[in-house]
Amino acid sequence: MSPKRDFDPTKPPAALAAWTELNDRQQGTLSEIYDLDQQIEEARRINAARGDFDRRPAAEWRQIDFAHEPSDRRLFGTTSLQQHLKAKGWDNQGNGSTMAALAGRGLIVRGSRPGMLGGIMHTVTLTRQGRAAARAGTSLMPGGQPKAALGHRAWEVLVMLWELDRSGKVLDWDHSPTIENVLIGKHIPPLAAKARGGYAITERGRDFYAAQYAAHCAAHPDVQAPHPGGADAEPWPARAEELLAEHAQRYGALVTAWRAAYDMQQMAESEANTEAPELVPGLPDAVADQVAARHRLWQDTGQQRAELAAAHTTDVHQRAVHAARAYAVATLAGFHAVVTGADPAGVMQGPDDTDAWDEPPLTLPAATGIHAIDDEIKRLHAKAVGRPVKRRGPAPTQRKRMRRSYWWQEEKPARPADPGVTLAKLAMCLHGHMTGGELVRRLHPVRGADLRHVR
Repeated sequence: MSPKRDFDPTKPPAALAAWTELNDRQQGTLSEIYDLDQQIEEARRINAARGDFDRRPAAEWRQIDFAHEPSDRRLFGTTSLQQHLKAKGWDNQGNGSTMAALAGRGLIVRGSRPGMLGGIMHTVTLTRQGRAAARAGTSLMPGGQPKAALGHRAWEVLVMLWELDRSGKVLDWDHSPTIENVLIGKHIPPLAAKARGGYAITERGRDFYAAQYAAHCAAHPDVQAPHPGGADAEPWPARAEELLAEHAQRYGALVTAWRAAYDMQQMAESEANTEAPELVPGLPDAVADQVAARHRLWQDTGQQRAELAAAHTTDVHQRAVHAARAYAVATLAGFHAVVTGADPAGVMQGPDDTDAWDEPPLTLPAATGIHAIDDEIKRLHAKAVGRPVKRRGPAPTQRKRMRRSYWWQEEKPARPADPGVTLAKLAMCLHGHMTGGELVRRLHPVRGADLRHVR
C-alpha cells in the first residue's frame, strides 16, 4: 500500500490551480464558455419542468457554437460566444490559439458540425475539469451550493412571511404558487397557511425559520433575512450599513460637484477666448464700438467665471480624492473585520470623522478564501496603491464607441477621469460584497441549532 500523502493547506485545489495557471485572455474565454454552458443547462432544466425533455446525450447538448468556417461574418453572422468575447474585448485573431491552449489543458473539447452553405461550424464543449476550473475561478460559491431544505425563491418568501409576522401582518397575495406548492404542499405540518387577506407563517414555519436560519443564510446569502434573535443578534450591524452609505453618498456628491465645476471652467474659458464677431460693412463707428464693448464684457465675465470655476475645480478635486481614500479605508477595515469575525461598525469611521491630514495606509484585507472575490480585490487594491498587477497575456481589444456627430454640433473634449477613481473602484467593490450583510452570511452563517426556541 502506498503511503498516505500529507495534506498541504497552502496548496490550492486542483480546479483552482488549473484556473490560476491560465493567462488573462484564457481565463476570460473560459469564463464566457462557462456562462453559456450554464445558460444552456438552465434552459434545459426549465424545459424539463414544463415536460419538454431533451433526450440527447450531454456531449451533444453541451456543445457551444464557436466560429463558422469560412469566417465571413457579414454573410454568416457571429455566434453567441463570439458576441460574449467581443463584449469583453477578447474577440480577435487570437481566438483560435486560445481555444487550442484550453483544449491542450483538457478544459474544453473542440468539435465541429455542418454549417451553413456547406461550411463548418466549429464548436467547443467544457470538460468536467474545465467546468470545475471555471467555477473555482469565477463562482462566489466554488464548492457548490450549500444544501438547504428550501430553494432560493421559497426561502425568500418565507423571509417575507417572517418579517410581516413580526409586525402582526399577513402577506397580502391572492395566490402564490411558491407558498401553495412548497411552503404548504411539501411540508407537514405546513410552513404557511391561508389567512384573512393573504398568507401567514405558521407556528411550524416560525420554528423552521429559526432552526434552519444558518443553513439557508449559507445557501442564499443574497437574501436579506433578519436574524431570528432580533436586531441585537444581527452579525451585520445596521450602523455598518449606514457608514458605507454615508461614504458612498459623500464621494458621489463630490464627484458630481467636481464635474459641474470642471464643465463650467471649460465653458467659461471657451467664452473668454471667443473671437470678436465680424462687423457688418457700413456700420457707424459708434455701433461698432458697442459690438466691441459687448464682446469685451463677454470675454471679461468669461475669464472671471473661468478663474472662479478653476479654483473650485481644484478644491473639490482634493476633497473628492480625500473622500475616496476615506471610503476605501473604511471599506477595507470593514471587510477585514467581516472576514475575521470582528465588529465592522467598530473599526469603520464615517466621512466626517476622518482628519484631512490623516491618511492611514491602504492595508489589503484578509482573504475570504473565495477566489472570485479575493482576486478582484487584489487587482483593485494594487491599482489603488499605485502598484498594478502585471497583465498576463495580451490586453483585450477595447471596442471604440462611434459617436454620431452632425455639422451643427461641436465635439466636446473628453473630461478627465473622476478624482480618486481607482480608490473609489476598490471601495465600491468591497462595499458591494458587504452591503446588506451578504458577505457575513456567506462566510459566517450562525448556528441554527442554537436558535430553535427563539420566538
